[in-house]
Amino acid sequence: MKFQIKSPKDFWAGLMFIGFGLFFMIWALTHYQMGTAVRMGPAYFPAMLGGLLAFLGAIVLLEGFVLRAEGALKLPFNIIDMLIALAIFGVMMYLAKLSGLNMDYAILGATAIVSALTILYRPNAKALVLISAACVVYGYLMKPLGLVLATAALVFIGAFGGHEFKWKEVVILFVVLIVFSILVFVKGLTLPFPVCPNFMETCPIR
Repeated sequence: MKFQIKSPKDFWAGLMFIGFGLFFMIWALTHYQMGTAVRMGPAYFPAMLGGLLAFLGAIVLLEGFVLRAEGALKLPFNIIDMLIALAIFGVMMYLAKLSGLNMDYAILGATAIVSALTILYRPNAKALVLISAACVVYGYLMKPLGLVLATAALVFIGAFGGHEFKWKEVVILFVVLIVFSILVFVKGLTLPFPVCPNFMETCPIR
């Protein structure tokens, strides 16, 4: 008897979101200080983002099981692909440790390599990988590059994972999202999110 689900895409998207979310949440909590909502530590944002990603992944995964099955379970990648991806992350983190570089650069570099390999050799898995990569990049770029550039990376990388990439629509989405984020989180809730990059002495957005 073949195992069937409603939507293989929902199943594997949810599973990947859960995996990425738990990995980065555990990594942040075990390597950095959490802090509080008022005084955020370096682990606060990636841990919260990872937890949210895992929660959304659980919802998407559940939706793949709830309704009547319509198709057989098919993988857009295989177990060898997953092992290669894990090996890339492991090697990059090991090299960063040996060279004394910040581990964040190792995570970002490994994410970029896995994303590029996916686009070249596993185009069917592009949406799953690039959406996950966009969340990872957003979390790790927030502190050095600020809310504006991190949000730009999130929107553009995530949009590139779709079937069509329309510059006008993506730019409009970015503008709406960044305005909303600044008004709600920075101005409304007064959360200490850096808006501009660290290398800018004076931020024009206050």
